[in-house]
Parts: sequence; C-alpha cells; structure tokens
Amino acid sequence: MTEAKSVLQRPVYVIVAPPYHDTSGGNIFLHTLADELIRIGERAVIWPMRWKRRSYLPDLLRRMVRAFRDGMMPGTAARLARSSDLSHDAIVVYPEVIAGNPLGAKRVVRWLMYPPKLRGTSASFGPDDLYFKASDFSDDVALTGGAQLLHLFSVHPAYADRGNRDRHGTCYMVRKQAGKPILHDPDRDICLDGLDHATIADHFNRSARFICYDEATMYAQFAALCGCLPIVVPGLYRTRAAWAADRPVARYGVAFGVDDTDHAVATRDLLAGHLRQIELEGRKTVRDFVARTKAEFGFA
Repeated sequence: MTEAKSVLQRPVYVIVAPPYHDTSGGNIFLHTLADELIRIGERAVIWPMRWKRRSYLPDLLRRMVRAFRDGMMPGTAARLARSSDLSHDAIVVYPEVIAGNPLGAKRVVRWLMYPPKLRGTSASFGPDDLYFKASDFSDDVALTGGAQLLHLFSVHPAYADRGNRDRHGTCYMVRKQAGKPILHDPDRDICLDGLDHATIADHFNRSARFICYDEATMYAQFAALCGCLPIVVPGLYRTRAAWAADRPVARYGVAFGVDDTDHAVATRDLLAGHLRQIELEGRKTVRDFVARTKAEFGFA
C-alpha cells in the first residue's frame, strides 16, 4: 500500500506531440514542456501524435520507435512514451489540434496554443478537461472559463542584427491566416513560408520590411531582432491595444498595420530585454502548471 501511494504522488505527464521541428512554435512548446518537466524533477514522456493507445505487432512497434527517434528535440531529457506510461497515474497533455481523447486518458489537459474554435476541435473536448493557454490569443473563455497561462519559448540564435544598413525589398509570410488583403507584391517580394531559420534570418538581415499575415507567430519579433521592420496585417484584432493585450510578446518592435511603423521603430530596442523576461516567466508557468494539475487531479 505504501508503494502504491508513493507512485500516485508523482504523475507521469504524457505529452502528445508531432515529430520535433524547430520552425513550428506549438511543436517546440510541446517538446520543451516535456524537457522542462524532467529538469525540475517531474516524470514526462513524448507520445507521438497519431500513435494509438496499444501497439500492434512488436516488429511494427520497433519500426515506429526508430522512425520517431529522429523526431525528438535535440538534447531533450525526455524519452519516447511506452504503452505502460498510460497507467493509472498518467496525465495526458493534448494540444488543441487533437479532437476527442484518443488515448482514453482519465486525466486530460488541453494546452491551447491556437484558438480551438478555429481548429474545429472544441466540441469534442471533455467536461472534466483541464485547460491551459499559451497566450490570451489562444484562449476561448466561453469554453474554458479562463485558462491558466503555460508558455515556453526561447529566441533561436539565428535571429540577430548583423549590422547591415543597406537593406532592400520586402519579404513576407502567410502561415495560418490566409484571406487577408494582400500588402506585398507577389511577383517581386520573397515568401518565407516553410524555410529554415538560417535562411529566414538571412532574408531578415537583407530586407527592409517583413509583411506578416499571421497575428500569432513569433516571426514578427524575430524580424525585429534582425533589424527588419515587421508589419503584422490586422484581421482577428482591430487595434494594437487588443492584439498586444492578448500577446505580451507583441508589445515592442512590431507594427500592427502599415500606420503603426513609428511605434515599431521607436520601441525596437526594448524588444530583446522584454523577450528575455518573458522566457524567464515561462519557466515559472511550468511550475504553476505542475502545482495546478497535481491539485486538480488528486495528487499530493
């Protein structure tokens, strides 16, 4: 009895995630959460997205494990999950893109990194699910009642101003928010969607402007760190104040619309320090996440 009680005092966090890719913010968050949980003394594993609860034949399982090992975050302290990790003490963390409860977990956390109503998944969430948000932008208060903050990010080392003052032209990204008025020249300007960090940083250091149609991505801030003028195209938000209220990273260095460039230029030097502070605060949100999940799901 004593041993069983001890196990229940330390849950295993099963983080459902796709293979790691350093150009996807949500992807990075999921893998980094597992790594950070282990580094503060918790148990955490990565459950590859689309794996089923019970494995098939042993040889097929071995092939699946080999295929996903290359999808783990470099240097992570986390390991791949096993079926046995879905035990009575498991807390499963699903990103908002996952519909339902495919692992049949008794304790479910939904980590909202993008508005679930825009994903079309919220109707499949369970009544006892526990909600966390990466930012106010991703929350749906009508659904969650106000989710608790959980965010983890760091600036990729490629993004730095190399001192180039001979800048020309415009680059742009569409990402998740197509259908907005077109502010770039499709025949002349450079699309950065799908490129790696080193290539994107090169363009940011050569370009005068960066047009960003996605209001939720960090690439606008990365452009500013490289000395490029980022202009986010409004759509989901009507004003800078409303946008920055939901996304604290958006406070400095980025223009919200073409009429906001003075603000971006005037506050650019404040951005790097602001992002460092948010990074430190993110680690505290992980500790708060652990305290909340243990309390809500009955762990000591």
